[in-house]
Amino acid sequence: MFKDDDPKASVIQKFFEECLINYIEDGTEWVLTGAQLGTEQIIGKAVTSLKDKGYNIKHAVMLPFAEFGDKWNDNNKRLLNIFLRNADYVNKLTNMRYHSGKQLKIWQNFMLEHSDGSIIFYDPESGGKPQYDYDAMKNYVDHGKDYQIELVDFDTMQDFANIMYDN
Repeated sequence: MFKDDDPKASVIQKFFEECLINYIEDGTEWVLTGAQLGTEQIIGKAVTSLKDKGYNIKHAVMLPFAEFGDKWNDNNKRLLNIFLRNADYVNKLTNMRYHSGKQLKIWQNFMLEHSDGSIIFYDPESGGKPQYDYDAMKNYVDHGKDYQIELVDFDTMQDFANIMYDN
């Protein structure tokens, strides 16, 4: 997706709203995300929508470094600011600007250690940036950590879209 108003975004948001309702009903109180454009920001919208519907859920955003998003274009900076304003808690892991990929690894470890599980929208056959997070999650589990990974692949999302548009 390259535009905030891409029709796929509303399908993804609705999908995550339904996922989150199930988690909320099972006792989830907080959703922890980063602030990347795309799925993370769509999940933020899903949380806001659920809060508006009366669900008791909060959203925490952890940024990997200071001035996250400062090199984005003006529209993406605007979207980031809206996203951060809607969150219940926002913080960064360091006051330093981006200087090394190690900061992203530290952020990844923080996210794993401060959550009970993850929902990841990713297709292992496609590669891409989400592969780093998915591999870190699997490695975390492989090292004996009790951590739930819910993998949502493109086929799952397409099936949901088909059902959504059939109704």
